[in-house]
Amino acid sequence: MSVSRLALIITISILAIASSVAQTERQRLEKQKKAIQDRIRQTQKILSQTTKEKSNSLGQLRALNSQIRSRSSLVNAIKSEVDFLDEEISEDQSIINAMEDDLTALKKEYAEMVYTSQKTSSGFNQLTFIFASSTFNQMFMRLKYIQQYSEARKKQGEQIKAVQASLNEQIREIENQKVDKQNLLNQELSENQKLAGLQSQQRQLISELEQEESKIRRELAKQRDSEKELDEKIDAIIEAERLAALASSVDLTNINKAFEEQKGKLPWPVEEGFISSKYGKSQHPTLKRVTLTNKGIDIQTTQNAKVKSVFPGKVSAIMSIPGQGNTVLIQHGEYFTAYSKLKAVVVKKGQQVAANETLGQVLTDSNEISEVKFKVFDQKANVNPESWLERKN
Repeated sequence: MSVSRLALIITISILAIASSVAQTERQRLEKQKKAIQDRIRQTQKILSQTTKEKSNSLGQLRALNSQIRSRSSLVNAIKSEVDFLDEEISEDQSIINAMEDDLTALKKEYAEMVYTSQKTSSGFNQLTFIFASSTFNQMFMRLKYIQQYSEARKKQGEQIKAVQASLNEQIREIENQKVDKQNLLNQELSENQKLAGLQSQQRQLISELEQEESKIRRELAKQRDSEKELDEKIDAIIEAERLAALASSVDLTNINKAFEEQKGKLPWPVEEGFISSKYGKSQHPTLKRVTLTNKGIDIQTTQNAKVKSVFPGKVSAIMSIPGQGNTVLIQHGEYFTAYSKLKAVVVKKGQQVAANETLGQVLTDSNEISEVKFKVFDQKANVNPESWLERKN
């Protein structure tokens, strides 16, 4: 095998592998971008509903903040695609250069073969060459050589055509990549402009909300009181359920294990939405030096959204607390999940519910915020629900 032919095989093999890897990576980046765009559409829907009847609310600010985070992620995703295309174009250009070198070598070899063939192209010269053999075996070998040389020249010509076709295809591919890159750059510019607009709205909204500090502080105080009342009731019910389970000697091992195996895989209690307030301590979005403590997570969603159970279990209690709407507490062995801020409940105490079974509808408050509070309790206390839910891409 000639050096140029070996180089050709290596180049084509590299081209095939690189194309497959590039396709997989581009599909991954496209999937990531689509997931972000879906989140943006959901948040925009929630933001539109929040501002339809009332402006200057914390719900609007949180939806706006979520939009900004998603838009920033989208810009970064587009940048990743541009960077990847830059690398892909550079690699493909290297392959084109290598193929052009291979093509030059193949053409040179072919020219040499044609020249040699022309020197012995006449039937007389070939016959002279064959019959000048000193032995029959030598004559047979010379005849075979002429046949093989003719076949090699034919294959060499076919290889030149194949390389030329692959080279043309690769050139077309790199031109398409450049077009894709320009489209992505245009998208990036557009998304940056949208992001700048959202950030401007955010600054204006924060400024307006800061003028309503007294009102926000009063609402926060009421919210804290209602949450404290609800937490005390939930803790008392959970303690009673645990004592009852101990007294009955019921083996909860299997259901505990089944629930634990779903950590990071539980479905969200609402189909659309974003986490508007995370678990634990966080800074208030507008009140300086005010720290919020959340024993669950708040998920801002669409109006009248259905709230669903994340895992099979028994309805331990249904409570109604002013400021927190209705709450459904579900027992899963020694684990519990709580769903608050519901306006309507369609299950009853003691009822067995399945995963994804509707519990009720989300409550929309006076500020046009549709939000459900979700909590998870293990054998000791409440834990971060976000770590139990499946990740949204």
